[in-house]
Amino acid sequence: MISTLVKGLGSSLTRASASLIKQQPIQNSLRQVQTSAQESSSAPIEKLREQLRYYAVAEIAGRPFLITKNDKVIVNRLKDVKVGDVLKLDKVRELGSKDYTLKGSPYVAENVFDISATVIEHTKSKLIQIVKKKRRKNYKRTIEHKQTHTVLRISNVDVL
Repeated sequence: MISTLVKGLGSSLTRASASLIKQQPIQNSLRQVQTSAQESSSAPIEKLREQLRYYAVAEIAGRPFLITKNDKVIVNRLKDVKVGDVLKLDKVRELGSKDYTLKGSPYVAENVFDISATVIEHTKSKLIQIVKKKRRKNYKRTIEHKQTHTVLRISNVDVL
């Protein structure tokens, strides 16, 4: 009885693999259709280019920020930059204007936009107090620190 059950499973597996082989060329043709649709995506970029002001959702230090030109962005400390350095932001999730929006999956292609930011200063936040306490154990600790930040000025948001 067990051997007939295994024989039945084996035949169903070979039928399933044969059906997958038959479906494979169909998936390839769908991929070709999708790539040809992506090549003709210059029309939405042209519509976006006609707009006056742009916004972008860009990732800076791993976090998304909604930015426009001349915005001031405060991020966690960037250790490898100095005051006055110009950063090119290349991880943009979304680019748009009042009427049109380009969404990336996960990011918009780098040849579509030009976004740059200038490092203004490295600052510290206000004093933060952290209190640790265990009741009835005569244990209380206070830790104080200032979080470091980098302030960026978005100097350019442009669609190429």
